[in-house]
Amino acid sequence: MTSPQRLRGVVVPAVAATAFTVLLAALWFGGARPSPAIPGLPSPGALTAWGLPVVRLVHDVCAAATVGALLAAAVLSPASGRAVVRAAGAWALGWAASAAVTEVLTLSDFLGLPPGDALRSGALPAFVFHVPQGQAFLTVTAAALAVAVCSLLPDGPLLRPALLAVAVLALLPPAYVGHSASAADHNLAVLSLMAHVAAVALWVGGLYALLAHLRAAPALTVAVRRFSALALGCFAAVGASGALNAWVRLGSLPPLWQSRYGLLVLAKIAALAALGWFGWRHRRGTIRAMESGGARAPFLRLACGEIVVMAGALGLAVALGRTPPPPAPAAPHQHDALGYALPALSPGTLATEVRPDPIALLLLAAALAAYLAGVRRLSRAAPPGAAERWPAARTASWIAGLAVLGYATSGGVAAYAPAVFSAHAAQYALLGAVGPVLLVFGAPLTLWRRALPGSAPFAGQAGRALSHPVTALALYVLPYPALYLTGLFQQAQPSLAQRLAAQTVVTVTAVLFLVVAAGVDPPARAVRPQARVWMLAGAIAVRAWTGLAVLAGPPQAPEWYAALELPWAPERAADQRLGALLGTGVTVAVLAGLLALVLAGRGAPRRDTAPGPVSATERGPSSRGR
Repeated sequence: MTSPQRLRGVVVPAVAATAFTVLLAALWFGGARPSPAIPGLPSPGALTAWGLPVVRLVHDVCAAATVGALLAAAVLSPASGRAVVRAAGAWALGWAASAAVTEVLTLSDFLGLPPGDALRSGALPAFVFHVPQGQAFLTVTAAALAVAVCSLLPDGPLLRPALLAVAVLALLPPAYVGHSASAADHNLAVLSLMAHVAAVALWVGGLYALLAHLRAAPALTVAVRRFSALALGCFAAVGASGALNAWVRLGSLPPLWQSRYGLLVLAKIAALAALGWFGWRHRRGTIRAMESGGARAPFLRLACGEIVVMAGALGLAVALGRTPPPPAPAAPHQHDALGYALPALSPGTLATEVRPDPIALLLLAAALAAYLAGVRRLSRAAPPGAAERWPAARTASWIAGLAVLGYATSGGVAAYAPAVFSAHAAQYALLGAVGPVLLVFGAPLTLWRRALPGSAPFAGQAGRALSHPVTALALYVLPYPALYLTGLFQQAQPSLAQRLAAQTVVTVTAVLFLVVAAGVDPPARAVRPQARVWMLAGAIAVRAWTGLAVLAGPPQAPEWYAALELPWAPERAADQRLGALLGTGVTVAVLAGLLALVLAGRGAPRRDTAPGPVSATERGPSSRGR
């Protein structure tokens, strides 16, 4: 077996040497190396020019290691001790420190002054609180410090997943304000880069965690099997998001071989292909050997080589971020505020226009893969000749729900939602009612329990608290009056980040509410049918009241829609009335239909033909006390 001394004595220096060598070589090749200062012109100096990419590489390594250690503690090997969480906290301290240094060096680069002069200029507070780049790294510093501090708290069922979620979210602000924000289609460029960064951190960090923290663990084989599935998804996500981002930056194929930026992109593609070869070797050889009781050494040796290649790819990525891309031709008729061209609204364009959201599509693809994997697991566990173990209608409902959410986030309604209020209202009806109710009738919690006997998804105090009828109802209905009746909608429409956050809240709270209210997939808390009736009735009342307030109220986001100046835009007052009627009508119709099912007794959970006994919890509270 590969010893810890060999891992530290050989692999760690190889990783560091590869990362920094590739970084410096790519900076020189791409033209991002320091140039001689021109007398009379401001210059940040060699310390900033060389130090900023080096510190960014350290920042990215610390971020990936933090995410990887938390991934190991929360997902790959939840039985691992507190030492893994504390290791994540130590890496998070390095992450916070490197983010703070990056803040200073970015200010130096921003002002064209050496770091000392930039600090003495007094511009740091304004840069940190008012400039997007400064705000981004301030957010990262605060989030990384929070992870470091919270890693010292007593362990609990939600601590590790919560820290992992915070760490993954902390990866995104620099990508949101990075060079992709100035690309021709900046929304698409930013979203693809955010998906790329998150997938890379999970992939690289997860492999690091296997080597550094789990190599001697008794459950290494289980952890490797779980990571293998995750790594395959990350490989696909990194390739797709990277290709999309490169296409937005380059605009066509010839710059791939006609520019130094494009040649660096080709080098990243070669590194990705090499990593794909490593994954293929793992799946065909080392993982199978481990599962059959073989030695761990072949896996660990191959993984050490793989992580060296990953280190080189990280250095290449940092250098690429400092390399100016070739000037891409402007998109015809691109709208400055929207960031993309948008043809006149019509039923045809609603059906054919596509605005892919890489993050949403990757999450939906992961949800589909996980669900189908559960169905396949049940099918394999069924005895030969047995009847179907999982109803096809449930699978069809889950797939339909994901398709609705995919259209709502990447289809025509998503393209027009920032520009037309009625399209926005239709998008929220799909995200907050139609898609989630189809997902709920897919019974994913029941599938989880039966595919993994002994598991209790969302159990414990947190699960019981979230599934309380009052909590679930409040979380579902409050975002709508908060968005439309407080002026928050005006602030959210111009901001991609705020729109994404609002869509996430609407979707997640809708799924939680409908899981509790529908009773198809019993949550951790027993909820009586009468309580579910009152939940649905309350949701209908609040949504109808909010819709009437928008229908009869003042214009929503008048400054934003006036600034768009779309020549084909519908008359705003009429469009707002249409949106209020459409969004509220669709949502109320879905809730009313579900209420009718509950009143008719059809919302109660049924004994599906899945393997294993059906517990009292799965039968659900509505089957008692009728």
